[in-house]
This record gives sequence, C-alpha cells and structure tokens, in this order.
Amino acid sequence: MKRKNYTTFAAIHLGSEMISMQITEYRNTDRYKVIERCNRRIRLGEATFKNKIIPFKLVSEICEILQGFKLLMEEYGVEEYKMQATTAVREASNQIFLLDQIYNKTGLIVDVVDMPMEIYTKYVAIRNTLKNEKLSSEREGMLMMDISSGGLGVTLVRDEKIAYQENFHVGIIRTKESFERNRRESMHFNKALTEFLSSTIGPVRNELGDERVQYLVLSGTETELLLRMLGLDEEQLVHRIKAEKFHAFFDNMRQMNLPQLIQAYNIPESTAELVLPTVLLYEQLLHLIPAQEIIITADRFIDGMQLLHIGRKTNEAMRKAWEQELISLFHTIGKRYLYDRKHAQQVERLSLIIFDKIAKSYGMGEHERLLLRAACILHDIGKYICMRSHSIYSYQLIMSTDIIGLSNNDKRIVALASYYHANRLFDKTKPNAPLVPENMIAVVAKLAAIVRLADALDRSYMQKIHSCTVTVRDNSLKLQAVSKDDLALEIWTFADKAAFFEEVYGMEPVLERVNK
Repeated sequence: MKRKNYTTFAAIHLGSEMISMQITEYRNTDRYKVIERCNRRIRLGEATFKNKIIPFKLVSEICEILQGFKLLMEEYGVEEYKMQATTAVREASNQIFLLDQIYNKTGLIVDVVDMPMEIYTKYVAIRNTLKNEKLSSEREGMLMMDISSGGLGVTLVRDEKIAYQENFHVGIIRTKESFERNRRESMHFNKALTEFLSSTIGPVRNELGDERVQYLVLSGTETELLLRMLGLDEEQLVHRIKAEKFHAFFDNMRQMNLPQLIQAYNIPESTAELVLPTVLLYEQLLHLIPAQEIIITADRFIDGMQLLHIGRKTNEAMRKAWEQELISLFHTIGKRYLYDRKHAQQVERLSLIIFDKIAKSYGMGEHERLLLRAACILHDIGKYICMRSHSIYSYQLIMSTDIIGLSNNDKRIVALASYYHANRLFDKTKPNAPLVPENMIAVVAKLAAIVRLADALDRSYMQKIHSCTVTVRDNSLKLQAVSKDDLALEIWTFADKAAFFEEVYGMEPVLERVNK
C-alpha cells in the first residue's frame, strides 16, 4: 500500500545490455524508499555497434518486457515515470521505428539521452554517494571515470568544481566489436588493444599533464565483474582500494589471453571477451594520473535518473549545487579558449538582473536561466580563433564541445544565442549563418536579446558598472546603471543594440547612468 503523502515514481532505463526499472516512493531526497527493482538482460549493444540496427526480433522482445513493466507500474499505482534510452538506441538507425512501436504497444514515451547527459546522470548519483561517504575533492581532487558499453566519460573534480571533462566512444562492447573474433583470440591481441586504447585516450593525457589526484573513481557496466575477480563483495555500495593492489591485479591480467582468462577465473567466454577490454582500459586510465586510492561505486544510470527527478522536484539546495557545478564547467571551457573571465562574469551578472525581472512574464524558468548563464560565459570564446569573425567560431566551438548536464538541444540553444547576440536573426546577407530550428526561434531570440544588451553594458571590457537596477513600466525596461566612470561607449552601444530587444520583448530598453 502506498504510504500517505508519498509520490510513486518509476525510472526505466533502456540500456545496451539491460532493461531496468526502479519504482520509488518519495517525499524528498532524504525520505524515499525503493519498493521494486526489475532487470531484464537484452543485448542491444552488440547488434547496434556491429550493424547499426536493432533487429526486429529484439524490438518485439523489448516491447514485451516493457508491457510487463507497465502492468507492474499499474499494480504499484505509479504516478510519475521517466523512461530513458542510452547508447544502443541512440546509435540505432531504426531508432524512430523502435520508439514508435514502444509507444503504440505500451503507451510509454522514451527520451533518448545524448552521451554528455548519460555521463552526467551517472555523475550526479556518484557525486552524491561520495559526499555521503565524506569523500571530497577539496584538497587533492578526484578523477571520475565512467565506462559504459559504448562510451567513456572522464571528469576531473577539484575544489568541488569540474576542472576537466571529456567523453570518448571507447566503451567495452564497442571496443570488443572493433576487433574480429580471430583477432581477439590472438596472442598479439593484448598489445594491439593496449595501443588502440592508448592512442584513443591520448588527448586526455595531453590535457591533464602533471595533474595528481587523491582518488580515482571508477564506475560502469563491468565493475561488478571486476569486483568479483578481485574477490570483493559486489553488494557493497562503495569500495576503497589502494592503487598498489589494482596495479598488481592488472600486471597479472595483462599476461593472459582469452582462453587463459576463462580458465583462471572460471567465467564464460562471452563474459571473458568483455573482461580484457575492461581491464586494459582501466590500466590505461590508471596511467593518466597517479592516484593514491581507487574508489568503485555501485551507482548506476537508473540511480542518477531517480536522484535527478526527486532532487529537482523537492530539494532546492541540491538543485542549486548541481547548477553551480555546471557553471564551473562552463568556466572551464571558457578558460580552455582563453576567454576574458571578468567580461564574461560581468555580462552574466547584468544578464541575470534583466532576466530575473522579466522571465516569469515571458514564459522562462530555471532551465532557461541556466542556458543564459552558459551563453554569457561562452559568447566570446570564438576570439580564441579569430577576433574579426568570433561569433561564428563561438558557435562552432560550443557545438563541437561535449557539455555534460546539457542535452544536444540545450547546447544548440546556447551556441545559437552566443552567435545571435552579435548578429541579426534572418539576415539574408549571411547565407552561412547557423540555422535556427523553428521550435527554438523564440527561446534563442529571448536569450540572445538579453546577452546583447548586457554585452553592450560592458562594451569597454572594463566593468565600469558596479551595480544595476531594472524596472518595468509602460512597455519600457529601465536600467539604472551605477558608475563613477564615463559610460559614453556603453550608452552609444546600448542604443544601437536596443532595437532587437524591443522587437523580441515588445518593450523599449532605456539606460540611465546613476553617479554614486
């Protein structure tokens, strides 16, 4: 029976190796209980990575499993649900048909998650577990590495901020399928695979340089198997292992080929084929940054789905902490491209003053506020490539960067707002201007118009405005800028940029200097 004042939520993950469902009763992030777990193995990854298509037989099997999950949800009286698919479905050429069949047969709507959001969802769960275990990045930092069937996410956290983040298409199943069976059984396979992995993650090595961390945090699809081979309890939430023990284990494993692995650990061939890529990839990762201790957590993607859903609905402090971590990542990206930090922060500060005054009246909320902050911080990074045409390069750099916590659509909005803060929408004189999808025009225009005004208010890049107040009255937006400096350049630039804001919001922006 459902507990009084509790909401029932179902998280469903359509993964590359498993379909999982977790049903939870919750009041908030401190008061919740998992009341049902279901896991059904289904190997989508091998089919997708090899042939780029999910066979009809597997599509039917998926629908049958989900029909069973739907009945269970009805029995528990589930009030809210979220179903997300990751790598295998994301990369399948028949994705649209699969999602359509799932909806027609079960009524369930599937959200296909981009790789950065997949990595971020697990990251949130792992970070929460580590904080509960009093493991912090404040002193020497931690390098978090999540390996899935189709990808690898590498995140460096230092002083509770994201200092580096990169994602790679070198997951376990994908790596296995990169080599034919006869090659995997060869005595030369270990060396070839090691070189393959080393070259693939080389950019991380170059980026991190001489970094050192206290903790190397490992998570992913094959960690349970790794724990079993190390003789550790798979049910334990967090394992702390000295780096020396890990290195000794890898030294032993490196000497074995596939048949020897099967015999030494008494595991089936299908499992052994995943062990070797896993172990060799972990070994490569261990060589990236010397760590004193290895942390392995049992957190899964579905745990992150659950935490994000409950946290966003019930825990303002947690939501703000997540937002601040993402803001730190935006600054990390800006720093990579030598952005002007003081200018970016001034544009962000002034933009938020305007946004917070008008957002509710124009249908914008917390998510748009986050995207605005990203656009403010990154709007000028194209100057790293070319000062004269920097806005198009800002767009291209943002679009080509993985930003965990933002979907591809979110990232596109940020990139477009960064471009159009300096360019006219629908300008036919620029045929190569980035296309704005029809469903994004309104939000891109709203964010770009605010960034354009805020950028004008720091046109000198000297942060002359110390404070600013905004009032809305009689179809005008009045900004009172407090400054002891000459604002002639800012006032003239503001006047030039005001027309776009008036067109988008239907109110005239007016700037008044206040000398205090």
